[in-house]
Amino acid sequence: MSDAIHFDAVLAADRDWGIGKTDQPLPWPRLPGDLAHFRRVTSEAPDGKRNAVILGRRTWDSPEVAGRPLPKRLNVIVSRRSFDALPDNAVAATSLGDAIVAAHADATVSTIFVVGGGEIFRQAFEDARLRYVYLTRVDGRFDCDIKVPDLDALGFTSDLWDGARDGEDNGVRYRIDRLRRR
Repeated sequence: MSDAIHFDAVLAADRDWGIGKTDQPLPWPRLPGDLAHFRRVTSEAPDGKRNAVILGRRTWDSPEVAGRPLPKRLNVIVSRRSFDALPDNAVAATSLGDAIVAAHADATVSTIFVVGGGEIFRQAFEDARLRYVYLTRVDGRFDCDIKVPDLDALGFTSDLWDGARDGEDNGVRYRIDRLRRR
């Protein structure tokens, strides 16, 4: 990594900026195109490197992750509680700032990605070191109780990016885009 610390965020949100429901799987049907995008963006790194994903304890415990590290990535779990043990490729931090520093200090890490949940995203969106937000805009309202702030209102705008695309899986339309602060 370069000496300048920066990080990106990757998330999917519905029209109301909902990202999930407490202690439940994702609120929309499975979106294979979005999952492939997530895997590609957070996994692709130069030879001999890997990326880091930063996630909160609830995301780590969610049905999608289930306490298993995302493969080929350093997983940094943010929690005020301590862990008895963590699997290989997983480390703990007590704050988003500490997680970013820990990921940056690992010489094998190329890019740092914040991947959830709601509180970690809120902190990330306020952090000046945030470079890009890879956003999947899920077309619908899914009665989420976990939400993120409206990124449009926060001054984020679409960035010219060749990965932007529209998709539809299981009857749900979505748009994958990359945002940056205006």
